Amino acid sequence: MKRAPAPVVLGLALAAAATAPAAALLPGSPVSRAPYDGPPTQNVAVTVNLDLQAARDLLALLSAPQLDPERVRALEALPAVQVAIRESRRPAEVFEKDLASAFDDKARPTVFDFHRIREESSRWKPLLETIAAREADLTKMASDRARALMPGDRPIAVTEAIFLTFGLPGRADHVAVPSPDGANWYVVVDLARALADEQGSAPSDQVKHLARLMAGEAYQRAWAEYRAGSAAWQKRDASLGQLEPLMRRVAESGPIALYSVDENFFPLAEWLRQPMRTSIDDLNRYADHLMAKGQDLDARMEIAAEIQKPEFTSNLAGPAGAFLSDGIVQGLGLDAYRAALAAGPRAFFEAYDRASQKKGSGLIPLAKPIREQLAAPPAAAATPRKG
Repeated sequence: MKRAPAPVVLGLALAAAATAPAAALLPGSPVSRAPYDGPPTQNVAVTVNLDLQAARDLLALLSAPQLDPERVRALEALPAVQVAIRESRRPAEVFEKDLASAFDDKARPTVFDFHRIREESSRWKPLLETIAAREADLTKMASDRARALMPGDRPIAVTEAIFLTFGLPGRADHVAVPSPDGANWYVVVDLARALADEQGSAPSDQVKHLARLMAGEAYQRAWAEYRAGSAAWQKRDASLGQLEPLMRRVAESGPIALYSVDENFFPLAEWLRQPMRTSIDDLNRYADHLMAKGQDLDARMEIAAEIQKPEFTSNLAGPAGAFLSDGIVQGLGLDAYRAALAAGPRAFFEAYDRASQKKGSGLIPLAKPIREQLAAPPAAAATPRKG
């Protein structure tokens, strides 16, 4: 079971909002320069299906004067609610008790907090109506954005099911779990948590934010499907030496992390320059440590183990990879970026290195060990990856 991380890049973008010029934050003012708003790749099919039933039924139940036990039992049959209960690792009785507590001002929830949803039902009703009215546009935008960053050298087709609900356990604004038959993924989105930072925005802007979240999940699925059938991604590139695991993790996760940044903050080198410097400096330090002379085997093994942890992806590899990705798109163009993704981790870093050397790019250079490794001749044949 996979829980979707909250990429650090999103926090960086929100923190930078206070310093961005007002015109940059107005929807529709300048044309978006976000890579995911580029033209969709033609031979990639991404189908996004949206299910609003759990959100609608929960809101209707919570808007009633008193709790209706029959409607609670009907709710428990919905896929989104079943996922929420499984994620809580508690029996369904806890879900029922917490729903009942929303109708009692003195009661406190155990896991599922529905109090605020009941209190703010007047906010959510019109937004759900807007989402329903724009469902076709919303799913098309999510699909187009997911397709925009896919390589186009071979056909890929994926389907992503998105379920909207309220009151997910924990702190995540969405979770992704395998469907019951294991053939696809279910993405369950807590609407209130996903739009917590958009409360003052117009409904159209909240819908746009939701489309980006949906696109990111759909892209993650399509990108994994693409890599699973790619020799460039399924074989270890021996020419990258000790840096191979680090460069692979950054190149894999960076494209996904792009979707956690609002379209108003592109180019990242212009609007998020200090976070970009921090992330790429951190990446460069890891490369220095891995290639340091005299570094003992235990120290290298410790770094290699750290690179495989989910926290490393969300805290370093994802943000740094997002900055590298946008640097390639802004410096070399979307077609060059797609070609770099198709050719594997080495080509990804080579493309950024070329972009960073262009006069006036404003990009942070890669560390000397990375550039030296890229200057070495590519391996004649990549070796199969273990595991």
